[in-house]
Amino acid sequence: MRRLREPSGRMNDNLTERQRTARYTGVLPVGRKWTLYGFALGTFVTGCVWLVFHYFVRVVDAYGFENPHPQQRWWIIGHAVFSFAAVWMFGALWSDHIVRGWRAKLRRPTGGTLFGFLVWLTATGCALYYVGSDRWRAITSLLHWVPGLAALVVFVLHFKKKGRVSPPGP
Repeated sequence: MRRLREPSGRMNDNLTERQRTARYTGVLPVGRKWTLYGFALGTFVTGCVWLVFHYFVRVVDAYGFENPHPQQRWWIIGHAVFSFAAVWMFGALWSDHIVRGWRAKLRRPTGGTLFGFLVWLTATGCALYYVGSDRWRAITSLLHWVPGLAALVVFVLHFKKKGRVSPPGP
């Protein structure tokens, strides 16, 4: 077995070469990977369901007026909760996955694009809380949910990209 240095510069003989390579390149441990998938899926699904309720589901009151469906509010709250968790996970991934993967020159096009999407979605999501004008809020909302739908494609491309390394062991 060849001795390899860990990213910290120390030698660790308790790890196999495959495990050291996985650590060096930023491969996610299984538990963190499934947490990421859960937060990403929760954010995507709640956002999509909110879009359906916002644009297509209306209730008519006793006077004949169309109003937003009462569940629309709960879907946007769920989306906000998952989004905060996803931003937290993004911070947790920074040193272990993003920086190491970038230094190892793995999946840079899809990883860089995904990083750009996450920054954009975070910025526009925060802006939606603070934009006061209805006109600007509608524009900001559109600038948020269109890339939000496209982010799934980028995420899948990043996941499916060749050059995968096995996750580190226990």
